[in-house]
Amino acid sequence: MKYTKIRILTFVITCGGVLAAALLYGRDLSEIIRAVVSAVLGAGTLLFLFADFAAKGELYVDNGDHPRRFFAAYLLTFVLSMFFPLIATDAWPFLSFYVLLSLLSCPFVGAYAGTMLLMLTVLIQGGGTAEFFMYVFAGFVALALFRKLDEQVEAGMPLFLSLLVQTLLLVCYHVMFLNESLSVAILVIPLVNAFINFAILIIVLNAYSFYVVKRDSERYMEINDPSFALMQRLRGVSESEYQRAIHTDYLTQRAAAALGLDQRAVRSCSYYHRAAIVLQDREPEKVMELFRSYHFPEEPLTLLEEVITHKKGDPLSAEGTVVLLCETMIASLQFMFQKNSKAQVDYALLVDKIFEKKEAEGELKMSGLSLRGLHVTKELLKKETLYYDFLR
Repeated sequence: MKYTKIRILTFVITCGGVLAAALLYGRDLSEIIRAVVSAVLGAGTLLFLFADFAAKGELYVDNGDHPRRFFAAYLLTFVLSMFFPLIATDAWPFLSFYVLLSLLSCPFVGAYAGTMLLMLTVLIQGGGTAEFFMYVFAGFVALALFRKLDEQVEAGMPLFLSLLVQTLLLVCYHVMFLNESLSVAILVIPLVNAFINFAILIIVLNAYSFYVVKRDSERYMEINDPSFALMQRLRGVSESEYQRAIHTDYLTQRAAAALGLDQRAVRSCSYYHRAAIVLQDREPEKVMELFRSYHFPEEPLTLLEEVITHKKGDPLSAEGTVVLLCETMIASLQFMFQKNSKAQVDYALLVDKIFEKKEAEGELKMSGLSLRGLHVTKELLKKETLYYDFLR
């Protein structure tokens, strides 16, 4: 298994750290046993969850390929949480821990990791369940608001709302569980907590944007460039296939934009989905390994694998359907123009025939593209007459 050492280190530090903290804080034997057993079960489950979600490709962006950053963040937050019993209960910055661990894995794994850290902290502190539930509620609200960040998502409102909810929950903790009267004094520590979380989250979100989101965007720009190394490699094998990819990309960009699909992943698939044919290596595993060697992001990898391994009649995503239809249109025109560059083509009729054939073969029945999406794609292909003349 990859990264075995860091996984073992994570397990050992979690269990050993809880044992050491429980002893230092003077917990009795039953409390120590309870905390250590919880650490063993919690750490083991966390390692399994991360590995399982990574194997299934269900982690955000490329988190599955970089487990070190998740486990580094987890170990840092774990060590910090072991010192939390030394400060006021309502000053614990667990909200930012939930968000950080979620962004470096996925909401489910992040929720589990954050809740586990909170549980272990409460156990070694010898505290009750009231503060535990307050922080769990606040953490889950934050996860819902920050469930996925990309270039188009503004973090300002999720940040404000998550901090507001936590502050209100901590005030409720004072009033309902500590039986304190509502006053300005009980707002002090929750507001300090909100400020601490605000500072941590600003650092986390900026770092995540710079090192993960923008880097992913820059990688898309590289691989979706006709001058990219792999694209030029394909061109060196077949100029006609290179031209087919370029022209397919033009149509799929237009269709993906009209349908609100992931344009970057669709473009990557348009360029490279025939790589197996061009390179004369039809084993999907070897072709996918080739893409990974060029550091393709996870979304186009998933789409490319779907299209490359697709067989007639199998289910196909909306993005895959768009690539298939546009590529068929370009291939048909290239074939006709190679035979006769001055051939008169009824483009609308050709589009209708392509759709009729695909429907007869069962391709469109199993497509993730809606009837409206199919209609929009068909009409768009019919309107690109000037571009088709350029292919002559």
